[in-house]
Amino acid sequence: MSKILLFIFFFCSSLIASAQISTSSPYSRFGLGDLNHGSLAEFNSLGGAVVAYSDPFSVNPSNPASYTRFGPNSFLLSTGGWHQTTKIMNTSNSQIANNNGFSHFVLGFPLNKNMAASVGMLPYSSIGYSMNEDIVDENDISHNAIANYYGDGGISKIYFGGAYKLSDDLSLGVNSSFLFGGLNRRKSLVYNSDDFFNSRSNSKINVKGYYYEFGLLYSKKLSKGNFSVGITTNNNSTIRAKKTELIESFEFSGILEVPKDTFVNSVEWGDVILPQNLKTGIEYRNSKWIILAEYSLQNWAEYRMFDDSDNLENTEGYSAGLRYTPDYNSINNYFKRLDYNIGVSFKNIPLQFENNQLEELMLTFGLGIPVKKSRTKYNLFCIVGQRGTTENNLLKEQFIKLGLTVSYDGIWFVKRKYD
Repeated sequence: MSKILLFIFFFCSSLIASAQISTSSPYSRFGLGDLNHGSLAEFNSLGGAVVAYSDPFSVNPSNPASYTRFGPNSFLLSTGGWHQTTKIMNTSNSQIANNNGFSHFVLGFPLNKNMAASVGMLPYSSIGYSMNEDIVDENDISHNAIANYYGDGGISKIYFGGAYKLSDDLSLGVNSSFLFGGLNRRKSLVYNSDDFFNSRSNSKINVKGYYYEFGLLYSKKLSKGNFSVGITTNNNSTIRAKKTELIESFEFSGILEVPKDTFVNSVEWGDVILPQNLKTGIEYRNSKWIILAEYSLQNWAEYRMFDDSDNLENTEGYSAGLRYTPDYNSINNYFKRLDYNIGVSFKNIPLQFENNQLEELMLTFGLGIPVKKSRTKYNLFCIVGQRGTTENNLLKEQFIKLGLTVSYDGIWFVKRKYD
């Protein structure tokens, strides 16, 4: 069993490290790219509003304090993937992009009646864009050129988390997260005339470092259910980074780019400052219903990468989710044992143009399908959303995202008994 888990762990690690291009958004050009906001894909159908969510059969790294809800001798495993189709448009043109991604691999298990732990791998951010711009000189057409912008890569996260139950109502937790990966940005300027050498630049930033996430979960039993409050935050983190930059001129030999002169070829060490994030949420649950709501705030104005802020703005987000399970223990009607999920999420993203900060809206749906005999659960989710605007010569993205996660609840540390 342990050898199989180690194989899965390192296999998933290689997938995350190699399959970095999981977005085609031009907005991923800025900052750290498109961000994964911490909740697992299996919670996407709840709008991602899970900072107060805790369950004996689920791992929720969004709030490490939730680990204390794991059942005795349980061993939880979850993994999954997704596909997204995005329509990117301005006032006159549009194009379709398709992306796939590996969503997560996490494990969770109790250590004793008051302590529990979790370990896993998640994507943290992703860059993927390809754009071009015509540069026209009306006075001299020989100066006309095409500017091309490309980007790919991303950052992954491995976390190790623990939680401690201070009382029956209150738990505290912490995740120690290790970030690693590379962000690649390339630009080229191609002239229409052979009188000028073309130019190109390649910039790659590799990051590697730790940061910490802290969580608190308070739960209170009510006469007809249970009410919970969750809070999470992270420390002000400085992550070490290495920047490799190459700027050179080139000419074409057929379709090949042949370098001519090198102007910059440098390696620089610096820091990435991650902004502090605060999330708070509530949960109410009874035998059939789970109601969730969450508010998040992140100080992106504090962000720096080699002293460059990218002029990012602070963000706020609101999300809510609802789960209905008619009768989880139903024997005669299988459909009553399913989880029916719906959610909504609204947030502004840290990009601002023409004094207007861009917004993102998502509607989410999902279905949880338990398989009792194998202690496995399949979660299907669908996200329909949009972000950005076509006003002021900007871009709007409309997308639909489909995904599947698989969760397994095993048992370990149980002595075999013989008759």
